[in-house]
Amino acid sequence: MLTLYFARHGETIWNTQSRMQGRLDTDLTEKGLTQAIALGDLLRGIPLEKVYISPAPRARRTAELALTAGQFTPSLPVEIDHRIHEMDLGAWEGLSVDEVKAIAGENLHAFFFSPPDFVPTGSGETYAQVSERVAAFLDQMEALGQSALENGRDHHILLVSHNITLKALLALMRRKPLALLRDGPPLQQAALYRAIYRPGQFWEIVEPDWTGDAARAQTQITHQKEGNP
Repeated sequence: MLTLYFARHGETIWNTQSRMQGRLDTDLTEKGLTQAIALGDLLRGIPLEKVYISPAPRARRTAELALTAGQFTPSLPVEIDHRIHEMDLGAWEGLSVDEVKAIAGENLHAFFFSPPDFVPTGSGETYAQVSERVAAFLDQMEALGQSALENGRDHHILLVSHNITLKALLALMRRKPLALLRDGPPLQQAALYRAIYRPGQFWEIVEPDWTGDAARAQTQITHQKEGNP
């Protein structure tokens, strides 16, 4: 059985300023550092065999603090994977939400509420491009999950990434159309989510309860290649 654990990076300076971060980066705040260490406490004791991390420094710092707090050995394999980088926001990066609203209000609305209609600027990505590279990562995980089921083995993998990237991952697991990729609240920062690959090609997704009191399991139909957005 494959269990994929995943977490968004801890809070950053620009998160507190409502700035578009994308491929740019700012340091974790004190709260973000504390969140990353708390993530490590949640991970402690899980027999992780590999960790995949976004190239963004904020994700790498979150993972570093979490793995240290979780008392994992330096020999644990860690791979920087560009498929799980945050969405490239092009010319919007570094601008506040209010600044973008002033110059591109309609497109900003599409960014938050209608992914297929969003038009990137400069080097920016479309939501379809983000979903495509995340789908390639998910295909790899599903192949590992299928092998685990056939061979009776357990695999525990950690992924440290970003809000939009992880929303794309969840949408693919749940076979949601691209238009619904942004549905629901943002992922909690440095909270621990997990997805278990089950027989019959579906993912059982367990995410933190928003009240912080419990976890709720949500069994979802699997992502299938022909259903990719």
